[in-house]
Amino acid sequence: MAVDGHTLEFCLAEEADFEEVMSISGDVYGGIDYLPVRYHAWIRDPFRRVILAKKKGQIVALVSANIVDNGHTAVFEGLRVAPLERGKGIAGLIQGYCLNLVKDQFPEVKVHRYTKSGQLAPKILTKFRLICKQEVLSVQFKAEDIRPKLEAAVAQLKESGKEWEDPVLLGASDAKRVFLSPRVVDGVLPGKTIIQDWVPYRPLESNLKKLVSQDFIWMADDKEEPTVLSVGTAPYRVPLGTGYHRLNIDIFGKQFPRARNQLLAQLQQGVSTLEVPIYCLLYFEPSMWQDMLSFCQTALGLHKDRDFEGQNLLEADM
Repeated sequence: MAVDGHTLEFCLAEEADFEEVMSISGDVYGGIDYLPVRYHAWIRDPFRRVILAKKKGQIVALVSANIVDNGHTAVFEGLRVAPLERGKGIAGLIQGYCLNLVKDQFPEVKVHRYTKSGQLAPKILTKFRLICKQEVLSVQFKAEDIRPKLEAAVAQLKESGKEWEDPVLLGASDAKRVFLSPRVVDGVLPGKTIIQDWVPYRPLESNLKKLVSQDFIWMADDKEEPTVLSVGTAPYRVPLGTGYHRLNIDIFGKQFPRARNQLLAQLQQGVSTLEVPIYCLLYFEPSMWQDMLSFCQTALGLHKDRDFEGQNLLEADM
């Protein structure tokens, strides 16, 4: 394939490509890119294909396909294009190559999915089905500054009586049982999907086995009849600045008071031992946007850092 008169070559990414890949992703998401901490694990994953595009021997783009849902779904993640190569059609070319590779190597895959922020162009909806949408609220804070505010907010809610109920930490077995419950799948999960930091998984035993093996914090408002659930990551380093860490909290359900309680509990868990600046992304039901934003501003002194315009889960048949 040719771009600007130069042949575009595609290949599988390798461990040795790490530094060059990082050189094209430094400005992604304003310095909070997750790729630096996931790249090596991606390369070693037998159920993932990480593709590079090269022009004149230099890496100009990357994309990956993650095979999930018992082998029936390809989730496309990590699309990156070098700054000077953007707007030339390279993104479409590398995605097309990756899609064809998946069809060839994983013929049992029936659909492909990806998550996208922002407003959706009409042409996207002619190719993809919109499964669901979550809001995204981005905030920054220092761990040592937020801890007393969290304690004060929880104390105030406890004093109010009915406003506070302790969220329940879920162990691996409970997390699998709760997230696979038909009641939760049909009534709590957005689009009957577990979206963990932009990655969609259908609620299947194989997916939960993979997810609970990772360093996540699982919570529910009730073990037996949950109406709100959440999954939080352990904070991880990002390129933004010295010591900066990123924390992701996905909240599922539509009852704001219980979602707010889990937000507070997830933040307390996530920042309990850190003394660093943190960039936090919160994902939640769109109907709670104003309540969640107002609570973060008034109770925690946190303000929206940037506008993601939502998280859209899209799907198309292979």
